[in-house]
Amino acid sequence: ASVWLGNVLVSVLIIFITKALMVQYHFKYATTVCGMHFLSCAATLKVASILGYTQHVAVPFSYVLIFSAIGSVSIASANLSLLFNSVGLYQVAKLLLAPFVCLIESQWLGRRFTPSVLLCITAVLIGVAVVTVNDVSTNLLGSVMAIIFIVTSGFQQILCGQFQSHFKVSPHQLLSNTAPVQGVMLLAAGPAADWLLTGSWVLHWQPSRGAWQVLVASCVVAVAVNLSQFMCLGRFSATSFQVLGHAKTVLVLLGGWALFHETINLRQLEGMALAVLGMA
Repeated sequence: ASVWLGNVLVSVLIIFITKALMVQYHFKYATTVCGMHFLSCAATLKVASILGYTQHVAVPFSYVLIFSAIGSVSIASANLSLLFNSVGLYQVAKLLLAPFVCLIESQWLGRRFTPSVLLCITAVLIGVAVVTVNDVSTNLLGSVMAIIFIVTSGFQQILCGQFQSHFKVSPHQLLSNTAPVQGVMLLAAGPAADWLLTGSWVLHWQPSRGAWQVLVASCVVAVAVNLSQFMCLGRFSATSFQVLGHAKTVLVLLGGWALFHETINLRQLEGMALAVLGMA
C-alpha cells in the first residue's frame, strides 16, 4: 500500500511540475522531456550501482529492446493521439486501458476476476469518465493512434511485472536496463514528434534560470515516478495498477482546484465520488 501511495503522490507531483514547465516556461516538448526523464533514471541508477547501493543485473538485450520500443511507442502514440483526437477521445483511450489489460491478463496469464472486482472496476471507469470525458471526436489516423496507445501501454505494464518475475530482477534492476535504451529512443524521435504537436523545435526554446530549475526538478521527481511504477507493477497486477492509478486523476483535479483555482462542477464531484467508491 505504501508503494502504491508513493507512486500516486509523486505522479501527481510530476504532473504539476510538468504543467508549470509547459505553461509558465513554454517547454511544450512532451516526448523529448520523457526522454530526459528516462536518461535521468539511468544516470541515477548507474551512480547508485557505482557507489555500491545497488547491484546491476543484466537482462538479455533483445528483451530490453522489445520492452523499450513498446514503451517508447506508447509515449509517442499517446502524444499523437492527443494531437489527432479530441481531449474527450484521448481520455476514453486512457480509460480503455484498464479493460484491455484485464482481458490480456485473463486470457494470457489465466487470472480470474470476481464479479465484485469487475463491478468495482466498472464503477471507477464510469466515475472517471464522468469527470474527464466531454466532447468525443476522432478520425481514422486519430483512431489508429489511440489503438496503438492502448495496446502498447497495456503490454508494457504487463511485461514490466512479467520480466521482473521471469528474470528474477528487482524493479530498479529492470529499470537500470531499460531506462537508458528508452531514453535514447525518445530523445531520437522526440524532437520530430514534438514538432508535429507544437509546430516548433525543442532547440528553439529559450529557457530562463527558473525554467532550468523546474526542468531539473521534473527529472529528479521522474526517477521516483518510474521506480515506484516498476515497484507497483512488480507487486500488483497491471489491472490493479490501472484502476488504482485513476486516483491520480481525482487528485490532479483537486490539486488544480486548490493550486490553480480551476473550476470543479457538480458533475465532476459526482464522478469523483463514484470513482473513489469503486476504489474503496
